[in-house]
Amino acid sequence: MPKKIQNESLHFDVSTGLKTVLGRNLITDDEVAVFELVKNSFDAGADSVYLFFDSNRVIIADNGSGMSRTEITDKWLFVAYSAKREPNHPADFRDVVAERRHYAGSYGIGRFSSDRLGGEIVLQTRASKSGVVHKLIIDWLRFEKDDKEHFETIPVTYDQEDRFELPGELHDFSSELGSGTVIEVRKLRRAWTRPRILALKASLAKLINPFGDETDRFGITIIAPQEVTTDADLTEKAKQKGDVVLPRDIVNGRVGNFIFSALQEKTTFIHVKIEGEQLQTILVDRGELIYKIREPNIYTHLKDSDFRCEIYYLNQSAKLTFARRVGLPSVQFGSVFLFRNGFRVYPIGEDGNDWFGFDRRKQQGYSRFLGTREVIGRVDVFGAEEDFQEASSRNQGLISTPAVGELRKAVMEHCLKRLEKYVVPVSWADKAEAMTEDLSRLKTDPGRARVTAAVAALVDSDEVELVDYSRQLINLLNERSSEFESSLTNLRAIGEKTKDKKLLKQLEIAEKRFDELKRSEAEAREVADREREAAEAATERAETAEAEAEVERRRSHFLESVVSVDTATILNLHHQVTIYAVDVGQQIENLLTATSGQKSIAREEILKTIEQMAFLNQKILAVTRFAARANFTLDSEKIETDIAAFLADYIEQIARTTGSARLRIQVTNEHPGMKFRFNPIDASIIVDNLISNARKARASKISFEIFSLGKKGLIMRVCDNGRGFPSGTNKSRIFEMGYTTTQGSGLGLYHVRQVLGEIGGSIELEDSSDSNTCFVIKLTK
Repeated sequence: MPKKIQNESLHFDVSTGLKTVLGRNLITDDEVAVFELVKNSFDAGADSVYLFFDSNRVIIADNGSGMSRTEITDKWLFVAYSAKREPNHPADFRDVVAERRHYAGSYGIGRFSSDRLGGEIVLQTRASKSGVVHKLIIDWLRFEKDDKEHFETIPVTYDQEDRFELPGELHDFSSELGSGTVIEVRKLRRAWTRPRILALKASLAKLINPFGDETDRFGITIIAPQEVTTDADLTEKAKQKGDVVLPRDIVNGRVGNFIFSALQEKTTFIHVKIEGEQLQTILVDRGELIYKIREPNIYTHLKDSDFRCEIYYLNQSAKLTFARRVGLPSVQFGSVFLFRNGFRVYPIGEDGNDWFGFDRRKQQGYSRFLGTREVIGRVDVFGAEEDFQEASSRNQGLISTPAVGELRKAVMEHCLKRLEKYVVPVSWADKAEAMTEDLSRLKTDPGRARVTAAVAALVDSDEVELVDYSRQLINLLNERSSEFESSLTNLRAIGEKTKDKKLLKQLEIAEKRFDELKRSEAEAREVADREREAAEAATERAETAEAEAEVERRRSHFLESVVSVDTATILNLHHQVTIYAVDVGQQIENLLTATSGQKSIAREEILKTIEQMAFLNQKILAVTRFAARANFTLDSEKIETDIAAFLADYIEQIARTTGSARLRIQVTNEHPGMKFRFNPIDASIIVDNLISNARKARASKISFEIFSLGKKGLIMRVCDNGRGFPSGTNKSRIFEMGYTTTQGSGLGLYHVRQVLGEIGGSIELEDSSDSNTCFVIKLTK
């Protein structure tokens, strides 16, 4: 029996087939292969990378730290070795220039990605400008002849040169190149056509920095000589049409993004970052800071990761802007991307990828939750392999670790849900918000009430510190607003959270004044009701036949002419006027009481009281103007009828006949009809104020055009041919209380916006190239 062998040492042999396993088999996509080579440039401290394409080669050239001959033999040619994993890796060019703390890759196999692109590579590298250029020629095809050959037996040609050998198109780059590395891929496996290069360019734009943040001073430039003529032709054709060619359609030039800085002014976004023991959140809506909060960081594994998250909510207007600027729908661009150590982790954020679980959650409540189709953004983390390890296939995301688990939770709980708690109750509650690029709808009382409620709910925790908030949107509402009383509670919560003594004092005064107004109004209604009941008891009214009622319902909202006013109409008129007159009296009494003994009174305090009285006076005028013609009773605050027809009838039969002879009033109604519940007196105030403004501007004509806005909306376009706004007018302020460009009160347009806000409408000044002044009013059900 043969003697057994004990404890003999064996060893692995490595076949030349390892090249294919680490190259084409592992890197399954050409774009990913280019990414790996670009990542190597990033990790070498480069701030510029040039990608050169022609018919038979691809060149990746960078100005990074380069390599010496020793580094080539001991590191680059040492398979699966990566100096980036060394615990005491010395400071290099990257650390000095860009202060980058981490690496994009650390497996030591990125160099094999070139095998995916071509059968041969030429490597040129230099560690300093005074040194020689080291040159390697590697024939990948030689490794494929016989898998039984040993990997280390395949020779690699080494030479030394005085300078880098680069195409003439890279002359400017090479002349300034001190240290750096150039990889030329030859014997291409696939040709790089124009569509492929453009697709790569779009992916590279998302690879480095799609959101306009800090970019590690890292830029990528594409040069493709065979595409220069086509680029020039596209640019010239666009110029002839008066357009600008989109950067996505041009091959040659610097890779970059150009959309997200514009989106910040047009939509809502949230920015969350972890700074040690603190987690800070900032939410901005169309350029306006809504809130800034701080709270304890509960994510221990992310404490030193420099975690940052920025997510944008794309309403319909923002989606249209995105598609117009980028040239493709936002959903095709991607959703929330993950960046590890400054570079994209694929395929997280790609169309159809739900790594963060947004869409799975949205299926549980489509109208309550945000999904990948409504948001776009970026998450950044920096850390070592043990925390954030990318799958070796390079297109499978991150391997699960405790830190990765906390990363997902932080994005869901403190980024998406925080954004959601603002967007759903504030933006989704108003359907017309989806097509609004500015804050006009949020500046109304209902809009500001929703913002206030959302922020108050957020800070209702001892752990949350409210550092700052929007004074423009979070402040006292008009006392007429139906949300005024409920908003006081939310404002008090915010005032107490921030210890804002001024706001708390304003709340105290407002609450007292509001209580007095409610008491006076109740008394006025009681008196008016008693008087009407007494008169009705003494007057017998004739019953109207059903047939006559049907005829009346088909008639205009306003009678053909002023008819004799019956007792009931007189009583209803008296009832409304009494209520409004008592309110005016109470406003005067409140002002006298509040200013008693004061030698001077703040303009804001006087203006606020005058505004209230002016609005009530407008209501009284409106009642007396059309009460005798109204084909509805005025004993109820609101009616439900076709608002398009109501506005057209009011303009045609009331405003036109009671206005000035010098101002011609025209109205066209192309709306098929929309049932809407509203206060007819408030609707008349909208029309009357716009006509009054036209008259002050010495217009000879004002036109009202009413037409549909989708299936459940209305647009009224109002234009006059007056003098317009004087030069120097801040048009963003024309709807503010007290802002005027004439000798008027500055209350008319403010009242229009307030009334529209109460019924879910909006008004905007239209950009017009002609001399007319036009406003666009929108209403949606």
